Amino acid sequence: MKWYNDMTKQEKRSFKKVIVVCVVGAILILIVPMVFMLISK
Repeated sequence: MKWYNDMTKQEKRSFKKVIVVCVVGAILILIVPMVFMLISK
């Protein structure tokens, strides 16, 4: 994690933003097919 400590505050903020976007995207990819299956029944 040394590279993380070397980052500036702004870099850390944008890094966290990227992680949040990835997590939200993964959740959407999992939920959307389930919703479509429920609707199509």
